[in-house]
Amino acid sequence: MPTLIEEIPEPESGGEKVSIPTQENNIKIENVSKITEIVEEKKQEKTVKNDTSRFGPKMTKEYLRKHCKEQKLYLTPYLNDVLYLHFKGFSTIENLDEYTGLKCLWLESNGIGRIENLNNQKELKCLYLQQNLIRKIENLEPLELLDTINLSNNYITKIENLSCCKKLTSLCVSHNKIESYKDLEHLIECESISCLDLSNNSIEDAQVIEVFENMKNLHVLNLMGNPVIKMIKDYRKTLTVRIKGLTYLDDRPVFPRDRACAEAWAVGGKDAEREERKKWDNAEHKRIMDSVNDLLARRDKFIAERNQLRQNQEETNQDNDVDLENLENIIAPKKDEISIENSKDDSEEIPELEQVDEQELIEVKINNQQEEKLSIFSQKSDSETSLIPNELLISKINANEEKVSNELPKKVLIEEIAPNEDHKVESESNLTDAQAD
Repeated sequence: MPTLIEEIPEPESGGEKVSIPTQENNIKIENVSKITEIVEEKKQEKTVKNDTSRFGPKMTKEYLRKHCKEQKLYLTPYLNDVLYLHFKGFSTIENLDEYTGLKCLWLESNGIGRIENLNNQKELKCLYLQQNLIRKIENLEPLELLDTINLSNNYITKIENLSCCKKLTSLCVSHNKIESYKDLEHLIECESISCLDLSNNSIEDAQVIEVFENMKNLHVLNLMGNPVIKMIKDYRKTLTVRIKGLTYLDDRPVFPRDRACAEAWAVGGKDAEREERKKWDNAEHKRIMDSVNDLLARRDKFIAERNQLRQNQEETNQDNDVDLENLENIIAPKKDEISIENSKDDSEEIPELEQVDEQELIEVKINNQQEEKLSIFSQKSDSETSLIPNELLISKINANEEKVSNELPKKVLIEEIAPNEDHKVESESNLTDAQAD
């Protein structure tokens, strides 16, 4: 083998010799060796980064099963439609293949650096990945039913790979690194997006209005915290005019009156805007006055109906009235006749003293005395019975007093009945003596 110093003859050169300097070849060899070393170092750095990127807990099947048990979810993976995996410190999305029934996935505030391993979540509708370390939007093709995605507080520099989600309506990319028109150009292909949040980015290109103007279903837009707001003259009016379906801009809604005034301003300037505003003010004033007049008309109608009812009632009361004087003249003679008849009956019933026998007088006296005593006895019994409830209340405190209270009425009956029996005996003896006489 020839060395680098030897002269190597060319086969058809006619005896000419070519000499190769040794220093240059040595420099080239050294450069190649350095390049290979640098490549190997980079590979090692990548491997180290991949190893260090898996910090924190891993999303293992056992961990997910334990988490479902703690959150009182289903232990059978495919039965769960929600998973709360936020604030856990995960660095990668993995081991979610069995959770095919998920409709909402919370991965907020972790250390996730890439969107991946969501191929089996075909029913997923809401994906929350805010406050992570994501730098690129990718691997969303399987999520055909995705409706809402939140990627705020990440490191995204460009919006891409979202046109595959045909049903996506809400996109939040606030607090990221988006800057220019090219970074937002992909939104024109996302026809279904109606709510877009781009607040607190670094957008400086006023050409981005063309992107929003070509979004057919855009209704809500938030650009607060971007330098482009100061670069667009009459920012709010221009956006309301150019985005036809806009109903909410930044922190307040776009009312029909605002849209009409903005369109008039775009056609005829401030004068046209002033006239349009007067028209709306007059229409609003007329609407208020119409409502007030309608209310007053209803009130007057109600008052008229009420007065008519009162008049009808008064007329009916007048027809039903009767003269009190005639009633007194009719009733008074009847009262006099009744009093005369009663006096006659009383006079007929009262017998003369000569016709009354002595025996009858004695019997009447005895009966009167008995009735008086019986009435006295009944009064006493009533007074005693009135005291019984108090005695019953006392009996709850002392059981011995209850017996005494139950015996009291018996003694009173004995004491009251005894004199009555003696009186009956005396009255019977008096009757026998009177008959004997």
